[in-house]
Amino acid sequence: AVVSTQSGHYGRGDITKTTTISILKGQHQRGVCSVDFSSDGKLLASVGLDDNHTIVIWGWRKGEKLSSVRGNKARIFSLKWKTGSNESLVSVGVRHISFWTMKGASLTSKRGIFGKSGKACTMLCCSFSKTGDLTFSGGENGLVYIWDGPRLKSTVEAHKGAIHA
Repeated sequence: AVVSTQSGHYGRGDITKTTTISILKGQHQRGVCSVDFSSDGKLLASVGLDDNHTIVIWGWRKGEKLSSVRGNKARIFSLKWKTGSNESLVSVGVRHISFWTMKGASLTSKRGIFGKSGKACTMLCCSFSKTGDLTFSGGENGLVYIWDGPRLKSTVEAHKGAIHA
């Protein structure tokens, strides 16, 4: 289980034994809004509630910060590791989706390209196909956006209201 506080300190523990395995601190200000473990469980990505919505990649077992980068001035709601990857993540938030790549300690992003397939809106959640080749994001407008890399492939009308999960 992951426990977070408004101070931005969080840790991983075994809830059946109520023991703390790791405490990660000293990076985020004003709290943490999203965390996600990589597929192999070795890395933890987190998004802070600071003005830049800082993204941090942790080697959580040792409490090591591996990478840190400004996320976006606009609020980020969710950050997810791509299926089967320790190098690719996606973040979604107010009027954006970003595709992140980690190489060593460097974390770089590409903004989603909507093209003629759809209009930008606030994205509230994201997920991936089983193979990880497609990304799905849920919009505040009720559309599911289907991405092939950073390019929007198509949209599907799924709800009359926002898609949160």
